[in-house]
Order: sequence, then structure tokens, then C-alpha cells
Amino acid sequence: MKLSKRLQMNVSLVPQGARVADIGCDHGYAAIWLVETGTALRMIAMDINQGPLERAREHIRQNGLEEKIECRKSNGMEKLLPGEADTLMIAGMGGPLMLEILKAYPEVLAKVNTLVLQPQSEIGMVRDAMGELGFEIVREKACKEEGKFYFSMLALRRQNSTESLMYNVPGTNYSKYLIERRDKTMLAFLEQEEKVYRAIYDQLQSKNMEGARRQEVKERCRLLGQLILKMNGKECQ
Repeated sequence: MKLSKRLQMNVSLVPQGARVADIGCDHGYAAIWLVETGTALRMIAMDINQGPLERAREHIRQNGLEEKIECRKSNGMEKLLPGEADTLMIAGMGGPLMLEILKAYPEVLAKVNTLVLQPQSEIGMVRDAMGELGFEIVREKACKEEGKFYFSMLALRRQNSTESLMYNVPGTNYSKYLIERRDKTMLAFLEQEEKVYRAIYDQLQSKNMEGARRQEVKERCRLLGQLILKMNGKECQ
């Protein structure tokens, strides 16, 4: 089965031999891919909406995988029992909702060792919350599909619960992991961000608008310029 770039990015982070609960499974394509490739031993495909769940059931049936992929109508982890899954895969929703789902059933999360997350908004907020939830981010990926950037993270249960880890460039939602590794997609995202902020700054300047907002935008332009230079292997002036 051929997956979209963003779904392929997610499934590539799932560890071999995982027992996965796909929360917000949509059409079930990721679950089918994970089972067909032998990456996941078992899948529970979950969605709060009946329509997507029925489509997932049909696709699973067409591929003859009913014995390895179970579908459940569920609000987040509501219908997931502790220990049924060691890996959670959550994508296609905003960061605040994702965190709400992760915090809603602590007894279930306590039995989970791996998170594969692709928040659609407030990505930095999700990164910052990992320590509180008992996880640490060990890998991140980025891709661009149909003009939009997507970011995925792999988080594992923390062994050292006292160490404070910083995953974002201070004051931003930008991934330190991807910047330090000079990820090409991350560089393209930062270059787009710089264009947006420079356009905002030029607009504020043309209207002779002073104050905190203009200074904030100017500082973001400066920071983005520095990060782009760093990723291109050049020294900041």
C-alpha cells in the first residue's frame, strides 16, 4: 500500500514488533501498512467518528487483515485497556487536543512505552509536554506535502525523570533536533518563516508602527536569519 508522505513519515517511526493503537485512524491506511510490512504485531484502529471507522473496516476487510487489526469507536483512549498497546500513534489533530487525549487516561498511558505524534498545530507545546508525561523525544522528522509542512516525533518513556530537556529553540516552536541535524525540510520551513516575518516587518515599518509588536517581529527575523546561517554551516555575524 502506498501512503502519503506525511503518513509514511509516521509509520517509519514505529518500532519493529510494536503493538499499536492508532488514535484517529481515519481510513486505516497506516494500520494496514504497519501490519502488511510486519512492523506491527497487532493494531487497534480507533476513531471518534463512525464514518472514518467504517471506511477503515472496509479497507481492512479488503486486505484480509481483520484478525490483526481491530477497529473501535473511541474518544481518544477511552476504549483502550491498560497494556493492550505499547505504542500510540496520533496524527491529524491539533496539539492541544493531542495532549488532552494523552492526559485523559493516565492508567492507560502508564503502560505505553512509545509515542509517535504528528501535531497539526502548537507543535512546540507538544514537545514541551513530553517530560511531564514521562517521555523523551529521541527522533523527529519533517516533510512537505501539497504545500504544507508536517512534523513528526518519536518519544520513548523516560529512564531519568529528573533531567529537564529542551526540545524547542527558546521562545519558538522550532525543533532543536532538526536544526542541529541540518534537516533540509526544516531549513525550507525556516526560510518560509523568514519570508513571512520579513513581510510583516516591512508592513509595520511602512505604516510607521512602533512598539512591542514591531520589536517582536524584528527579533524573530534576526533569530530566523541566525538559524538559517547555522543550518547552512555559516558563522553568525
